[in-house]
Amino acid sequence: MTRQRSNHRGMTLVEVLIALVLLGIVSGVIMRVVLRQQRFYQGVNEIMTQRGQLRSGTSVLPVDLRSLSSIGEDLLAVSDSAIEFDMNIGTSFVCELVVGGKVIVLPPKSTNKGNNFTSIAPGVKLEDPVEVGAGVTVYVYNDSSTLGNFDDVWQKLSLVKFDSTKAFCLMPIPAYVDVFDAGEWRYTIEVTDTTGTVDNTPGGTNGPISRYVGPGAPIRIMKRVRYKLYQEADSKWYLGYSEFDKVHGKYGELTPVSGPYEPYATGSGTATGFLFRYFDVDGLEIAPGANKADRARIARIDLVARARTTANVRAEGIQAGVTQQYKDSLAVSVMLRNRQ
Repeated sequence: MTRQRSNHRGMTLVEVLIALVLLGIVSGVIMRVVLRQQRFYQGVNEIMTQRGQLRSGTSVLPVDLRSLSSIGEDLLAVSDSAIEFDMNIGTSFVCELVVGGKVIVLPPKSTNKGNNFTSIAPGVKLEDPVEVGAGVTVYVYNDSSTLGNFDDVWQKLSLVKFDSTKAFCLMPIPAYVDVFDAGEWRYTIEVTDTTGTVDNTPGGTNGPISRYVGPGAPIRIMKRVRYKLYQEADSKWYLGYSEFDKVHGKYGELTPVSGPYEPYATGSGTATGFLFRYFDVDGLEIAPGANKADRARIARIDLVARARTTANVRAEGIQAGVTQQYKDSLAVSVMLRNRQ
């Protein structure tokens, strides 16, 4: 029996070489597309990270700045790269003044009517002596002895002790606190006068607190802080935050809030990483380093953040075919609310 020869031919060497060349070309094209897509997504991620840092820096500060009162001397120092101010960390009102005039009793933490009149910023632990030593200031509204608000002032007091106790305050306004709130937990604040002037009119005093301060008077609790553009150990520039240490008389170490940004640059018109600009009610710019009188005129603060990607990218706004760091900026204007 004879074996029949198959009619199927194998591939010749030339055909194999042609197939390999075509496969190499197709694979090269695919790899090029994959690498291009990878670079594209890396570039997009770099840009999104950069823009996120820009938004972070220009969203954190306005929250703290809007509630400031430049006329009330909340702004302590201003420059083109840093700002120091008393940050609002709590609000309440006087429920009762303890005899001796140095302890203020606040409303209950929660009242029978379901109201909460005392607000402390999240993360702030005023019961901690270290927190108090950091330099916490209490402002109590002094209604003075004359009708009208032309001579009213915010009396500045230094916080000595912040405590919590069960007690009942003699609040003469039942719409806020009533007899059912007796024995509820409430905060007490021990203060001392920091200005040497208890009253803004001649007469007797009620301890360190003015005799014209009574139940219902608003209270603001403030902490001295600083935001500053600074250079970290990695040689990059960040927007940093620090709190004033009253015990040692200086600010603590700066902690990065957002960044990195462009380096600090001096000179008029020179782009700097995080710029502070100050204006009065008429839109006239107030020079950095303003004195106390000029700081009281500040009605608007402009923030300008500038950053670049850490790696080279190809993106819109960059010359076609050119790979380089992508630069972007974000500007925000903050109007100070308390100007009266």
